[in-house]
Amino acid sequence: MASQFSRTTRSLANDTSKYALVAWLLAAALLSGWLAWFFFGQVTVYEISRKARLEVQQAAHSVAALIPSRIISTSLVIGQEVRVRDVLVELDAGSEKLRLQEEEARLKAIPPRIESLRKEIAFREQSRAEDQQSALAATETARFRSKEAVAGVEFAKDNARRLKEESSFGSVAQIEALRALAESQKLSASSEALSSEVRRLESDAQTRIHQNQAQIQSLNSAVVSLEGEMGTIRATIARLKLDIEKHLVRAPVSGRVGDVVPLRVGAYVAEGQKLATVVPRGELMIVADFNPSAVLGRIQPGQTARLRLDGFPWAQYGSIDAKVSRVASEIRDGQVRVEFAVVSSSAPQMVMQHGLPGSIEVSVDQVAPAVLILRAAGQLLSSSAQQLNPAGERNP
Repeated sequence: MASQFSRTTRSLANDTSKYALVAWLLAAALLSGWLAWFFFGQVTVYEISRKARLEVQQAAHSVAALIPSRIISTSLVIGQEVRVRDVLVELDAGSEKLRLQEEEARLKAIPPRIESLRKEIAFREQSRAEDQQSALAATETARFRSKEAVAGVEFAKDNARRLKEESSFGSVAQIEALRALAESQKLSASSEALSSEVRRLESDAQTRIHQNQAQIQSLNSAVVSLEGEMGTIRATIARLKLDIEKHLVRAPVSGRVGDVVPLRVGAYVAEGQKLATVVPRGELMIVADFNPSAVLGRIQPGQTARLRLDGFPWAQYGSIDAKVSRVASEIRDGQVRVEFAVVSSSAPQMVMQHGLPGSIEVSVDQVAPAVLILRAAGQLLSSSAQQLNPAGERNP
C-alpha cells in the first residue's frame, strides 16, 4: 500500500504546517483584539431627537386680538419687518369713538359752568358784604331815631307832668295838660315803634345773611359736584381711549413677521384669536424635544451635540456643532425640552434662520461595547416581562 501512494505520502511529509499556524495565530490575535475592544474599548453613546429646530434666543411673540371685533384694515405680510408698537391690524372701534366724542363734549362744557358759578359766588359774597353794611347803616339810623324818640318822649312826659301840676293850680288850662299827655303817649308809641323797627331791621339783616350763606353754600356744592363729574368723565375718557387702543393690534417686539393668519378686511375676529407671529432679532439657538427616559439624569449642560438640518443634506453641507445649555426638569406633552447653544466657529456655510427643522444627537456617555450589549439585553428582557401578566400568560 505504501508503494501505491508513495507520492501522496511524500507530499504530506514534505507539506509543513507553518501557513496554518500563521493563520491560526492571526485569527487568535484578531479575536484577542476584538475581545479587548469588546470588554475594554470605549464607544460614544448618543441620544437622538427627530424634533429639533432652530429658534431665536428671545421667544417668538404671538400677535392676538384683545377684543372681538371686525377688521377694518391690516398690513400683515409674511416676512415684513416691523418695529415695536407698529400698528399691524386695526379693528372697528366706531361706537367707542362716538362715546369718546360725547364724553369729551360733556367735559368741554363743564369748565365754563364752573367758572360761571364761581363768578356768581363771588358776586353773592360781595353782595352779602354790601347788604351787611347797608343793614348795619339802616340799623344804626333806626337806633339813632329811636334814641331821638326816647328823648322826645322823656321831654313830653316831663312837660305833661308839669302842665298837669300847673293846671291843678289854675295857671294853665286843663286842656293843655291833657294835650301834653296825649302828645307824650303818642311819642312813646312812636319810640316803641322805632325800637321794633330796629329789631326788625336786625332780624331781616340776619335772615338775608343766612339766605346768602345758604345760596353760596349751594353754589359751592354745585361746583364740587361739577368737579366730581369732571373727574368721572376724565376716567371714562381714559377708559374709552384704552378700549380704542385695544382695537389697534400692535407689534409686541421688533422683528420679522413669521406667520400670518389669512384674514381679509371685514372679517370678524374673536377675543384672543391669533393673527400673526413676530420673530424678534437675535442669536439663534437649538431647541429639541426628547423622551423623558432619554433626558432626565443623562443629558447635562455642557455636553456636546450635533444638529443635522432636514433641508440641507449633511453629506453635502455638514452638520452644526452645539453644546447643551439648559435642560427642562418638567415634562410637557410627554416630552422634555432641551436647549443648545450653537458653536458659531463650527457652523457650516448654510442658510440659518428661525424655524429650520432637523435632528440632533447628543453625546451622553462613553462605555464598552459589552456594556451596550448587556443594556440592550436588559431592555429586551424588561420589555418582555412587561408583556407578561402576573399569571405568566402572554397578553393578546
